[in-house]
Amino acid sequence: MHKLFFNLKESQLFQYLVIGIIIFNAFTIGITTYELSTFTKNIINLLDYFITIFFLVEILIRFIGEPKKNEFFKNGWNIFDTLIVLISLIPIPNSSSYLLLRLLRVFRVLRIISIIPELKLIIEALLGSVKRVFYVSLLLFIILYIYATIGSILFSNDIPQRWNDLGVSMITLFQVLTLSSWEQVMLPLQEIYWWAWIYFFSFIIICGITMLNLLIAVLVDVVINQKKL
Repeated sequence: MHKLFFNLKESQLFQYLVIGIIIFNAFTIGITTYELSTFTKNIINLLDYFITIFFLVEILIRFIGEPKKNEFFKNGWNIFDTLIVLISLIPIPNSSSYLLLRLLRVFRVLRIISIIPELKLIIEALLGSVKRVFYVSLLLFIILYIYATIGSILFSNDIPQRWNDLGVSMITLFQVLTLSSWEQVMLPLQEIYWWAWIYFFSFIIICGITMLNLLIAVLVDVVINQKKL
């Protein structure tokens, strides 16, 4: 029996079936955001019950097929999958909590991460780079803080709605950082101060290009090192 479940959970056909069910589950969750007839809603609810049962059976197969049962929950991905399935089993009888139930069921789509090795690699790389990313982000925040303070001191009297204080200035510079209509922030000041372009260009070069590229380089380096392990 143990060998049967082990071969089943390791088979590609079983894994493809799980991926297919997860994708189908994502489709059924997405379709509930549209206006549907009562009959269609009942069909989707029935399918949701079957999907929940399937995920429960799948977790049990993986657990029974695990050669060393105590090793099953030492794997973070197994814990993640089990929690997602257990959340789906939570009964919420009153209709006022139906929205919460739908929100909880959405998280089942995340299970596709633990099924596809490439996605697992990316997530593990992101988690492994938290420390390095934190320091790069901290440096980015310090530069953003300095520029926001300078911007508030220089421009608060001219365009208070964008530069009135440090908080508002940081929000304004965050828009500039995303390069979303940043010229609309610069041009009104350019009409007042000819040198305003220097402030914005230097900020974009330092934060929007250099720092963000450094952040990407850190993530790429971690992913490459993950593949070598």
